Amino acid sequence: MKLATLFWFYKEPEICLNKLKLVRKFNPGIKIFGLFGGNKKEAGKYVSKFGDYLDDFYISNLCDKPKDYKWLHGDLMVEDWYQKRGKKLAGWDSAAIVQWDTLVLGEIKKQLLGIKKGELFISGTRQLEPFIERRWSWTKKKGTERQNYLKFKKYIRKNYNYRQTLLCSLFVFAVIPREFFEKWSTVENKEIGMLEYKLPTYAKIFKIPIYRRDLGIWWFDSQLPRGKTPMNAKGFEISKKLILAELKKRNGFRIFYPYSKIW
Repeated sequence: MKLATLFWFYKEPEICLNKLKLVRKFNPGIKIFGLFGGNKKEAGKYVSKFGDYLDDFYISNLCDKPKDYKWLHGDLMVEDWYQKRGKKLAGWDSAAIVQWDTLVLGEIKKQLLGIKKGELFISGTRQLEPFIERRWSWTKKKGTERQNYLKFKKYIRKNYNYRQTLLCSLFVFAVIPREFFEKWSTVENKEIGMLEYKLPTYAKIFKIPIYRRDLGIWWFDSQLPRGKTPMNAKGFEISKKLILAELKKRNGFRIFYPYSKIW
């Protein structure tokens, strides 16, 4: 597998530069492609700072979309990158999505031992079980996103005859192969649904193999409290103490999220 990194950012240029240097340090020789999704008027200062660390710099066509849209539909920004730029770039067959507030302190491939070409990985992928549906903000009955969830279930039932349990994930860290991008491009209405259940479920529909590995991400049934695992999607900053403890372990975690400071 030829793994590249898609570094996805939109603010905090000094912090982003620090994170880029670390990705390069621990992953020598890997292609690093930049995906900018912030204010287009500010893109120039990132180009000048990141020039020595990126193999390509792409300014998303969705930059002008509202902030909430880009948050809920980040997958469309990544898909836009693939269609307009990524598919033309050489030297990769899978892209590791590294967000600006992700701290990478080791070789990415070693954190994903055994992953094969063509396999999709999204942190925290699992069955969307009833107890998750009842509690998760994207699916719970009294949540603002419930109707979008039901609309998605109806859409995939009508268009793909999909009636099984959905998959869900926490889109903190992901590895997306070209095969998935190509299949994903065939979906007529990509805005229906939320990416954290949409992408793994489409992978199942398209028969894209899913790589499973625990990277220490927090779910509702995790044994440790929020903020005490290497990754979480709730915005609890990972402490330096936890990171240092993992680094002391021979086989400890080396990817942490969110960590929005300079390391």
